[in-house]
Amino acid sequence: MTVPNAISIGRLVILTPLFVVLVLVFHTPLLALLTLVLLGITDWADGFIARRFDQVSELGKKLDPVADRVSQLAVCVTLVVAGLVPLWMALVLLASDLLLGVTVLVQKPGIVKVRTLGRVRTVLLMVGFPLLLLVQSFWPEDALLGAAALAVVGVGCVLHAVANLEYTWVTARGPRAEPEPSRVP
Repeated sequence: MTVPNAISIGRLVILTPLFVVLVLVFHTPLLALLTLVLLGITDWADGFIARRFDQVSELGKKLDPVADRVSQLAVCVTLVVAGLVPLWMALVLLASDLLLGVTVLVQKPGIVKVRTLGRVRTVLLMVGFPLLLLVQSFWPEDALLGAAALAVVGVGCVLHAVANLEYTWVTARGPRAEPEPSRVP
């Protein structure tokens, strides 16, 4: 077991459930925010450690995106249940991930290369969800701040769907054949 894989597993089995419990059982948005920040740090750390210390593994290439998707969806659903995020956002994340997941299972493309739009949506979601919890922790009555944080999450969710549709399209198309070089007579 590599260190990056252990970190990814920790995200799945410790940090993600802890976030859910902190929001839904203990109603502590500040501790949930800190847990969410730790989720983000560990998401970055597992990739950094894998590349820096040559611990990239086939398991890690599959485990990291699964941990990302599961934690992201769990965070969104938890915030829906807590009344901080509208249901449509969780449904958009779930539907687009299911579509891409089924396409990947059918096509078996290996690792799907991350695209710019995928990075942008990730940043928006990794900033938007903590912003919601920050507002809930310190300014729960400020409707403008709450709406701004929710708008960041909403744009992230829409871009998530668009990025996943792009990934689905590229994956479903399969590898493109290289054109044959033209021959000069």
